[in-house]
Formats: sequence, C-alpha cells, structure tokens
Amino acid sequence: MTTDTSLPRRAKFCPNCGTELPPGEVRFCIACGKAIAGAPPPPPPDPTPASGVPTVRLANAGVEQQVIGGTVKLPMSGAVPPGLWVLDEPPGAMDVVAIYPPLRPVRDGWSGLVGRGWQAAGSEPKGRAMVFHFRAEVPWFAAEGCGRGMRLITKVAARSHTHDGRNRRGFRFGLHRDGPMQVLQAAWQDEDGQPVPDLAIPQIQLMAPPRVPRVSDYQEEPALLVASEATLWVEGSQAYGAYRLMRETLVQEHTPVGRGITLIGLREGREGERPWWARLLPGITPTRYRVRIMNPFRCEWRQWKAQLRTITREAASLGLNLEPALAAEWWLDRNGYDGVIFTQAQDRYQVNQVVIAFRRAQLAQIKD
Repeated sequence: MTTDTSLPRRAKFCPNCGTELPPGEVRFCIACGKAIAGAPPPPPPDPTPASGVPTVRLANAGVEQQVIGGTVKLPMSGAVPPGLWVLDEPPGAMDVVAIYPPLRPVRDGWSGLVGRGWQAAGSEPKGRAMVFHFRAEVPWFAAEGCGRGMRLITKVAARSHTHDGRNRRGFRFGLHRDGPMQVLQAAWQDEDGQPVPDLAIPQIQLMAPPRVPRVSDYQEEPALLVASEATLWVEGSQAYGAYRLMRETLVQEHTPVGRGITLIGLREGREGERPWWARLLPGITPTRYRVRIMNPFRCEWRQWKAQLRTITREAASLGLNLEPALAAEWWLDRNGYDGVIFTQAQDRYQVNQVVIAFRRAQLAQIKD
C-alpha cells in the first residue's frame, strides 16, 4: 500500500493559534482569522461590489450586503440571517449568524441615531477629539417553530469622533469603509425571555441592511430616439404608450414605493405621434417618453397602504428593521419587480394610472 504524497493533507488544528478546525475545506481560522497554509484559494470577488469592503449576497435579499464593524475575519457566505434558520437545534459555536444593527441608508453610507434603535452611552476625550459611544440591542431568531424558539440578544457598540466640541446624537459611516461597530456581548433567551446561560454562542457577523440601487445610484440617462425607434425599443413593456414626467425635470423622487421616477400617461395619435393639435404647440406640450418595465407590480392606489404593512412585517420577520419606503425597495427588488403601476390613483395623482420606474435607463425620450 502506498500513500499519494501529491495530495495535500488537511490541517486539523490552526498552525497559528492551535484551535481545532472544522471539517471541510477551511481557508482561515475562525479564532484568529489567519489563513491556513495549503488551503484552496477563495472564490473571485464580485466584480461590481458596492464598496471596497467585503460584501456578500445573503438569502434575505437580492443585492450585495456589506460586512460592517469588526467581523470581517468571519466566513460570510454561510452566515444565516434572522428568520432563516430551519433546524430544530439553535446554531452552535461553529455556526455564523448575521445580525442587522438599526441603520438607515444616507447619501454614500449609513447612519445610526439615538431614539431610532440606539442609546447614548457617554463620551470621553481622546487627544483633541471627543469620542461619543452608542449602544443597541439586536436580536437574532430562527425560523418559526425552529431553533427551540431561542433568541440571541446581541449588544452592539458604535462610536463617533468629533473635533468641533459639539454633542453627537448619532454616527454615520461611508460605503467604502467599515462601520464603527463591534459586538460587546451576546446571550441566549428562551421563548419567555429568560436567560439560557449554558448554550454555546455562535459567531456573529455584523451586516448593513440591504441597499437597493435606484435612480441616482446609476450614472445613466434616457436614450433619445425617434418615434419609430422608441416603439421598437419599448416592445414587450407592460407600460406601453407615451408618458410625461410628473415633475418638471428628470430627478429622483421619494415615492410611496421608495426612490423612483413618476410618469403620467399621454394621448397619442394612431401612429404613436403627438395628436395633431399638440404638434402645433411644441413649446407648450411636455417631453414624451417611452417606459420599458417588463415585470411591474400592479396595485390599486388605495390598496398600497395595506400592502406596505405586509411588506414591513415580512422584512421584520427576517431581522430587517427598515423604514416603510426602504422596506418597499427591498421587497420589490427581492421579488424581481422593475417598476410599479398604480391604478385608481386619482386621490393622490389626479389621474387614473401612474407608472413608477426605478432607473433612468428604463426611459427613452421621443425625438419629434
């Protein structure tokens, strides 16, 4: 019997700190974060990440999510968000769970605020600056009926520096750097909220909430096409016809379904041209657009409020504490909708039907 020495031997213990390694192809040690010699190379990174820090696509969203705080040493692809653990036993010390501190997207980053999930935890001088501390409790929970009903309550710390002598009631950080957060402690509770001290604590991955790209996140403009080209370009769209902007200019709006562009239908002639009377008044009639929306979410306007409540509850069931408009963006993206059509919309828009597009590239301006 001979041994094939060409095959690498799998390490059982970390050569850096001595921690026992889990079975399988281990690339780095979960205790010290250092690479394991001879491990297979990691998969190539996403060529279009939202930032220069680690991102991963978890099961509760269709977009890349950013790792924040001091947890980048942990494996990301196997992290389980709240509401998606489907085993009878809760996660153990070798498992990784993902939690979402209460953050809201702001321009080029996120922010946390006292009163919106965070509490002030004092301040201290550091050189010429003041450091303000904040605390939040973030729960992790299994899917309904799973994990023995346990909830993992994690205390997360954040900080903010200031040099101007002013007080700080919150913090913010950008897309291209880690969040100023770390896990302080975590403890299990049973269904009655009682502590369970003898249960192993899983590894905890801090994640920023899903950030769905919309309008101003893309550097793009509508195509400029003659009427015949625009008709071909829009073939297959579920929002057929000509439209005008609800606003005077093409800008990102805050709509009931999140960021978008609201469009109102226009009358046209038989061949898709302006009506004869409109062609006599070119300086008065609005710019016309075709809109390419292949899979819209359709809803009567008066039904949207109830739909939004359902969406918000679904987001919360997956650990996402999102404001209504952000929950709408997350839900529409997760379900593959590329636009919204509201009917019976007179109460808000004074017309029967409006279309909301999510990108400028979904529009083509008709050149007369």
